[in-house]
Amino acid sequence: MSILDKSWHEVLRNAGFDDAVAESLIGFITWHEYEIYPKLGHEINDVLNGYEGRVIARDVISSKYHHQGLLFFDEPLSEELSNRILDTILDYEFREVYDPQNDIHS
Repeated sequence: MSILDKSWHEVLRNAGFDDAVAESLIGFITWHEYEIYPKLGHEINDVLNGYEGRVIARDVISSKYHHQGLLFFDEPLSEELSNRILDTILDYEFREVYDPQNDIHS
């Protein structure tokens, strides 16, 4: 399986989150903490497009990567857990997807 074929649910499960927590993630938007995200409403609509059901939005901050964002869940999660999920997502993106040493198409 290529790195690009993994779902975020798989990434979270592989990082040690239980199935209920991993499956509760609907989607997310992140940006560098010193930037203002243009057209945030448009991006939120894109993330939630086609989703039907309860949505809980969490403001999240990653001091490790200096990013902030919004995570969307179908179950309420604590701020601490939400921030850990963001760090896990960013760890995966920066180490596995954006790392030039990895061939993302293998």
